[in-house]
Amino acid sequence: MNHDDTIGIVQISDTHFRAGSGARSFVAHEPDEGLAAVLADAAGAIADAALVVATGDLADLGEPGAYERLGTALDALPTPVYCLGGNHDRHDPMQACLPRPNVHVEPAVRVGNWLMLLLDTNAHGREATDAGDGTYRDLDDRVHRAAQPGLTPVEEQRARAVLTATGAEHVFLWLHQPPLPQTAPDTDSYRELIQLVRDFPKIRAIGGGHLHGDLSGEFEGRPVYVCPSSFMSIDMPNGRFDGPGYRTYRLHPDGRVETEVHTVPGALTDAMRGASLPPFLSDMMTGRITGRELNALSDEEFEARYGERRPLSHA
Repeated sequence: MNHDDTIGIVQISDTHFRAGSGARSFVAHEPDEGLAAVLADAAGAIADAALVVATGDLADLGEPGAYERLGTALDALPTPVYCLGGNHDRHDPMQACLPRPNVHVEPAVRVGNWLMLLLDTNAHGREATDAGDGTYRDLDDRVHRAAQPGLTPVEEQRARAVLTATGAEHVFLWLHQPPLPQTAPDTDSYRELIQLVRDFPKIRAIGGGHLHGDLSGEFEGRPVYVCPSSFMSIDMPNGRFDGPGYRTYRLHPDGRVETEVHTVPGALTDAMRGASLPPFLSDMMTGRITGRELNALSDEEFEARYGERRPLSHA
């Protein structure tokens, strides 16, 4: 690829695959159906793109079988797919079961004059092992602990080494939890990420998932773009669910980024838009309450706060 070429990227996120069938609360369709709808709608963009990037919560429960099934679905695409983990993912099963000839978990890839740097920002849901060799293990409550971004010392050092060594003129940073003050207010939890972006002006933009909706903002002077979920998207401004979605990008030789959000038309979207967004889920997605705080509420406290009974399960 010529360094003067514009680069196309397709981003998918929050696929929430499971090892077997079984739709989640609020959603009548399977994660497989949502992803299939996205891949069909994005087929032309994927064929023209240099990469597909999948930004976490690839599996819902971190099951090996979920990664096996997702890997098979993504391996059929005509474009290389690069994946990173979210707070719902489990590091070891993902690394062992997801990769395919066309599906990668490598942390960086050079495309023309751009470097794609994929970060693991799940530090708050992981702890160092007793081996003392820089390895980490997932905590049992990683889903809730890693609701906000964070870098382990090992991940920060790796990212700095890659950024220092690259000859690419521009860097696009991909992660799961977007560092947006309105949804991740505890900036002390990701001070290493703040410093990383400050220290490397080559970083031009940041792409994330986690929030399941079409959101954007700014972090340390860089634009931040959030991708909807292929499974259960959320239309935050209108307080409702939305259909399966994805993002497309055009990365220009001068460092400019153009992006567009796409919602797949059809029956899945129509059905999702017919359901109102529960207030507690809106609070979780916008950082007004953490999953751990929500789970700590008694049934009586939940009903007093939200005016409805606690559902049997939630995202």
